Amino acid sequence: MENVAFLGTSSFPWPGAGGRIRPVAIVPCISEEDSGRQSKSNLGQVELAKHILTLLRSQDPIGVPDNEISTRLRALTVVLLTPYARQVTLLKQNIQLDSNTVVSTIDGFQGREGDIVIFSTVRSNMSNDLGFTEDPRRLNVAWTRPKLGLIVIGNERTLRSNAMWQRALDACTTVPVQPPEIA
Repeated sequence: MENVAFLGTSSFPWPGAGGRIRPVAIVPCISEEDSGRQSKSNLGQVELAKHILTLLRSQDPIGVPDNEISTRLRALTVVLLTPYARQVTLLKQNIQLDSNTVVSTIDGFQGREGDIVIFSTVRSNMSNDLGFTEDPRRLNVAWTRPKLGLIVIGNERTLRSNAMWQRALDACTTVPVQPPEIA
């Protein structure tokens, strides 16, 4: 079984202090959600999830290259969770999946676990409307499925408009990660 310290061998900038990894992070994304449909999506969060997945699967460039570490990083199960079926479709269309990468709605993933969960919250709007993302059961599933680490992608202003999300995000450390510019 992997341990949390192993996460630090990846290129993802896990927060930490004193050599200890904090395995709960929020990556801010202010990209607006698609509006006008019942099921929502957010292309900016998809691009960010794709980049985070690449960072998680690659070895920290500062460390000594090690084939065993690279193999172990690729073997971690990474689950991309989202509350919305349209976001699942968009994630599957834009991310090359392998046997260790799962994309699912929160409702479809109940009862299962993964080493790392990337939670794409989708909701990002001027009215701070969370829709059913504010359902405590969905937040509970996202929060309790990772074995090693949780990365939340979302608009902090929108999410913090809800007291439950406010408390959840207070447990996270903000990690600014930007995908490379698309040429």
